[in-house]
Amino acid sequence: MDWLRSTVRSALLLVLLTGCAFSLEAHSRKHSERVTDVEMTAARATLRTLLDTRQHGAAATYRQLGLMAGPAVQAFYANQGYTTHWIQETGWNSRARQALALLGRAADVGLSPSRYAWATLQAFPDSLQQTGGTSRSKQLALSELRLTDALLRYTTHLRQGYLLPETLTPAPPADSLTAGPTAGLLQQALLAPDFATALLRNQPSTRAYRLLQGAWVRSLHASPTDSARLMQDTTAGFRRVALNLERLRWAAPADSEYAVVNIPAYRLQLIRNGQVIQTHRVIVGKPESPTPVLSSRIVVFVTSPEWRVPYSIAVREFLPALQRDPSYLYDNHYRMYDGRGRQINPWRVNWQKMTPEKFPYAIRQRAGSFNALGSVVFYFPNQQTVFLHDTPARSAFSRTDRALSHGCVRVEKPFKLAEYLLRRENRVKELTGMYQSVREQEKQRFDLQRSLTIYLRYYTCETDNGRLVFLPDIYHQDSLLAAALFGQ
Repeated sequence: MDWLRSTVRSALLLVLLTGCAFSLEAHSRKHSERVTDVEMTAARATLRTLLDTRQHGAAATYRQLGLMAGPAVQAFYANQGYTTHWIQETGWNSRARQALALLGRAADVGLSPSRYAWATLQAFPDSLQQTGGTSRSKQLALSELRLTDALLRYTTHLRQGYLLPETLTPAPPADSLTAGPTAGLLQQALLAPDFATALLRNQPSTRAYRLLQGAWVRSLHASPTDSARLMQDTTAGFRRVALNLERLRWAAPADSEYAVVNIPAYRLQLIRNGQVIQTHRVIVGKPESPTPVLSSRIVVFVTSPEWRVPYSIAVREFLPALQRDPSYLYDNHYRMYDGRGRQINPWRVNWQKMTPEKFPYAIRQRAGSFNALGSVVFYFPNQQTVFLHDTPARSAFSRTDRALSHGCVRVEKPFKLAEYLLRRENRVKELTGMYQSVREQEKQRFDLQRSLTIYLRYYTCETDNGRLVFLPDIYHQDSLLAAALFGQ
């Protein structure tokens, strides 16, 4: 990660170096061979020839040229009439230098400059001085193509990440379906008054991403005192930030109003128009039964619910308890039923011969203050059958480590959330009935007219009042992602 340390050391020099580029160009023009208009025309013709895939096929052509986003590069120049954008008689033009400065600061957005061959592209003007004639025209054209390739890949990584979230393998830079749109993004940036600013607009606009990326940039370009401290932790800090910026790029754009659970933070927040409306402590799944990452919508909540014990919990936890003492069910307000819905007397079952494979019963816990779901449960469709709910074990919310559940999310102040859901639909009159159902332990269902988006997420780095906060990797997911992202 030497490139990252270099980024921190030279943070205060970036503007100066960029400003000096124009005087360096003037010096280069005096002391290097100028490329004539004829040679520039030759470079453009060479560019078109290089991109001709008819002889060797597209894949082989792009491989020979060193292009990783070949289809998008082809689409970009085909739409532009094979006009060059980055080269001039001495090497890079001013817009190319701006682009290279942007790639050199890729760490600002959690990306690595080396992924875009930044050092090689930087050295292009010097290497150009050693060549001439046809070789010079080809070198100009190749450098043009490779800078475009780097920028197209950088744009893609800004928008959607470097990896595929399902497999943690590198996402294809471009294919027949995405080549045109990706090329279009670079074309739009070229037309903008400020190329770098326009290209950076391809980052996600979500609240969590903006806060984290902004806090990271401020820490990179900290005061000299802070920089000395930061230098000791830059590599590790960059990796933690980069992992979570990658996760945030995978996430779909958030709605204007939503609930979000950050699992490692043990926290649920209600967000509306970019502002935090409510914050709740939560209890999440244990490492052996982790809370999943998902997106859904809260469609209904139920007060005084009955808990239907999942089969996996019944055989893993209830069966051993029943083998020790059949009174375990009644002592904890549970009832047991057969497949036809008939209640079964646990003392009449030979538990010593019962195995998980043969367990045929359904176990339910009636409503009450003792119920494992507490007094209210919030449902949202998902394949993992997890939900938000209350809990009678209130003292657990005071713990620092709150990875304690079977996978569902327990909410510290669930009725504050329930009230919010009803008030946003102008159903204030129903609040009285809601609390009455809890007092009387009578189940009541509240179907929402406007479902609320909910995100369960896993971010081990976030912000608090503009400062970076590193959170525990409770499910050990960072190491897997780091191995895929950094090749470790």
